[in-house]
Formats: sequence, structure tokens, C-alpha cells
Amino acid sequence: MAMERTLAVLLAAETEARGIVEKAEKEAREFREQTQQEAQEIIKTAEQQEEQETQQVMEEARRQVMLARNEILDRSEKTAQNWEELFQKNCNAVVEFIMSRILDT
Repeated sequence: MAMERTLAVLLAAETEARGIVEKAEKEAREFREQTQQEAQEIIKTAEQQEEQETQQVMEEARRQVMLARNEILDRSEKTAQNWEELFQKNCNAVVEFIMSRILDT
């Protein structure tokens, strides 16, 4: 009878130990899955943030290019206007010179 009782206690202890091991394994699986999900969320958030930052940098670059382009166009227009004014002055001076020579003759 003592032997049966000892076996029953051992069987109960084994069953309890199995339950503890199964519970620990389940908790470990759940922790691993939760960790993987959190890692995926962190990666997704990082990718989204990277995309936003990239877009912001690209927009700023486009804006800077447009500013530079407009500045170059403005300078080109001013230069062309200056050349046009110089041409008109020289043209008028040439016409006046020719007219004065014709009239003086």
C-alpha cells in the first residue's frame, strides 16, 4: 500500500510538473509571438517614418531647385533686358550719327 501511495504521489507530481512545463512553454510561445508582433510593428513604424522623412527631403530638394531655377530665370531676364536697353541706346546713337553725317553733307 505504501508503494501504491508513493506511486500515486509520484504520478501526481509528474502530472503537476507536466502542467507547469506546458504552461511555461505556452507562456514562452505567447511571449515570442508578442515580441515578434511588437518587432514587426516597430519595423513598420520605422519604415513609415523613413518614407515620410524621404518625402520631406525630396519636397525640400524640389523646392530648393525651383527657387534656384526662378532665381536663374530672373537674372537671365534682367541680363536680357540690360542687353536690349544697350542695343536700343547704341542703335539710336548710330541712327543719330548717320543722320547727322547725311545732313552735314
